[in-house]
Amino acid sequence: MHISTEKAIELADGRLEPAQVELWEKHFSTCGTCLKDAAEWRKLQTDLQRSHLQDAPSNAVERAFNIFASAPGPDNTAIPDLRRVLASIVFDSFQQPAFAGARGAATAARQLVLRAEDFDIHLKIWGDEHHRQMLGQMLTRSGNEFPDTAHFHLLRNGERLESTSMDDIGEFYFRNIPEGDLSLQIDLPHLTVVGALRKV
Repeated sequence: MHISTEKAIELADGRLEPAQVELWEKHFSTCGTCLKDAAEWRKLQTDLQRSHLQDAPSNAVERAFNIFASAPGPDNTAIPDLRRVLASIVFDSFQQPAFAGARGAATAARQLVLRAEDFDIHLKIWGDEHHRQMLGQMLTRSGNEFPDTAHFHLLRNGERLESTSMDDIGEFYFRNIPEGDLSLQIDLPHLTVVGALRKV
């Protein structure tokens, strides 16, 4: 039995129960392959938290907040503000190649992980210039109850291009991904999350 990529990432993120951590640490004492894999994921986790990572430029943050331009409700009354947060990219396979064996690691596919509060959003974008698709999954890091509903919107310059909902395991899918500076907006019952995807 070898540690899976998902388990190694959960271990590096500190998301495993203490009993599972103890089980894997015992396994590492007899399995050099798993020890090496877990060490590589821990190194990636450390590298992503180093001080050389910078905040987004203020104009980019302002543009992201402009996506939430207030719009009146159907009866012309103001819609109460939801709490809004920005998601940051913590992994981009176009910037940092994934380790061998990482899930879905194909040369033509782009892998992204966005993080906002208690959520990680894993994205895979693939296809040719005429037909690109996006498959994503939203996961909680704390193990708390997952929201019952979430609506996902693909945006370009603040304009919605396509919308979809997640299934019962948090997965969602967009069929037509254009080129350009895109953003992903996620509407939850208590929260709206927006993450810029850089140039796609």
